[in-house]
Amino acid sequence: MWTYLALAFGLSWVAWILAIQLHSREEFLNFGTAGPAFAAMILSRTQQRDRSRSSWPRIGVFCALLVFCWAVLTLHYSWRGGDNLHFDMNACLLGSAVFPAWITSGALSKDGGVRCLLRRLVHVPNRWSAIAFLLFPAILIIPAVIAHWLHQPLTTPDNAGPTSVVIAASSVFFLYNVFFVAVLEEPGWRGFLLDRLQEKWSPLAASMAVWLPWALWHAPLDYFRPVRFSLVIYLELRVASMIPLVIILTWLYNRSGRSIQASAMFHASMNTFPFVLPYYAPGFGLLFVIAAYAIFADRMWRRPSGDCSATAVSVATARNSGSTTALK
Repeated sequence: MWTYLALAFGLSWVAWILAIQLHSREEFLNFGTAGPAFAAMILSRTQQRDRSRSSWPRIGVFCALLVFCWAVLTLHYSWRGGDNLHFDMNACLLGSAVFPAWITSGALSKDGGVRCLLRRLVHVPNRWSAIAFLLFPAILIIPAVIAHWLHQPLTTPDNAGPTSVVIAASSVFFLYNVFFVAVLEEPGWRGFLLDRLQEKWSPLAASMAVWLPWALWHAPLDYFRPVRFSLVIYLELRVASMIPLVIILTWLYNRSGRSIQASAMFHASMNTFPFVLPYYAPGFGLLFVIAAYAIFADRMWRRPSGDCSATAVSVATARNSGSTTALK
């Protein structure tokens, strides 16, 4: 666990600080965001390569994902710049697209440990992936509807332009948050670190142990962003908001059978919809209600009974067909 934290922080902070000090373009910050996923992949390696597997399927998937992620990134930045959505042949953006493409294609890796880790990110979506995707819009919409009935002011995102353009830009923004935020983070924070912590601690204690490094990990971005966080904003976003969020993420992760995809869907959703949907700010209190429900419904203060060793599950899975085993 300590090795993971050292790698995740080292890879991310070095890349971020260099990009900030060199006044690089914003897209270069994506290099550092991949630190948690790369740290998890490095430490998940079994050093036993399956020579019966061809490298070509992974290479083909990687190339397809590279083009797709490149398109998502260039469309996202064209929208951020206030222009109409368009595809810009920008080689710098292609470099950023390498990271999510390589991580996602890792589900086809010859290494059993890496394959086992990332198959929990890349699988057929199930109901928990859908719940994870829809939960945050519900947190925004339900209080907003009630506030509208009571004639309370709502916060409305600045979504100018025709409806079709707004929908297209919002879809691109969600895909950006899937591939350039969630895919780069969740295999590390939930798929690796949370798994190891839950071997010895309860889900609630493990959640708190993930929250602190996850919050501190953002520090270079929070300190150097164009509008630097004040202490009040930092406490609001990294303490008051992230504590219920990390509990909800643990609940979704465990309920979905250790699906990294489910936690990635929620992560991307929470980063997208507040900038897309109107909301009633006090309604974010629902996060604490849902977190409290998760704690008491699953008795998250108690360690699960039985053999819940993530390492044992991963090793057994890698030795067998490589399919994912649910954590019960």
